[in-house]
Amino acid sequence: MFSRWWTLLNSKSYHLLNDDMLAALSKKGDEKAFEEITIRYIKLICTIAKEYNAYGYETQDFVQEGLLAFLIACESYVPDSGSSFKNYAVRCAKNRFKDIIKKANSKGTVPTKDIVSIDSLEQEKDNLQNVEDYVLEREYLKTLMNHISSMLNSSENQVFTMYLQGYSYKDIADKLNLTTKQIDNILQKIKRKLRNR
Repeated sequence: MFSRWWTLLNSKSYHLLNDDMLAALSKKGDEKAFEEITIRYIKLICTIAKEYNAYGYETQDFVQEGLLAFLIACESYVPDSGSSFKNYAVRCAKNRFKDIIKKANSKGTVPTKDIVSIDSLEQEKDNLQNVEDYVLEREYLKTLMNHISSMLNSSENQVFTMYLQGYSYKDIADKLNLTTKQIDNILQKIKRKLRNR
């Protein structure tokens, strides 16, 4: 088993690894493994984030919080625990979103996207050692998204952004005056770029 991992890693074929392997490598600090598993699930995170809203939060705030929950899921997931990585990560994201809504609705709480409550940091101290880790992880996710954006040309960025926002191929095609086949080709090209980074 180890030799297969080593061969795949040496050939930079992270996309061939399953979720458990990527999560384990990510937990050990392998940034490429984390990028691969994030690319694999970013649309799902964005789709789930769109289902939640709270006073003082925009969809993009929920997406960032979902990505942070996803990172925490990578760090805390235990294979063979009876739950797939996907289910575990989705549960982590949804729990985080519910906490945000609960705090937003609690009396005297005024959440904004620029405030990190001490309560939320306390809840995460088992997964993130301190406030610096929390801030660094958020910055890392922002850097990752900027890195992905810098690899794409303007039309690819436009298609990728709409795709992450949950638009269907047809909706994207209609808005950009393209065919669904062209949208599919652009998204396949984006996936190849990201895998060959």
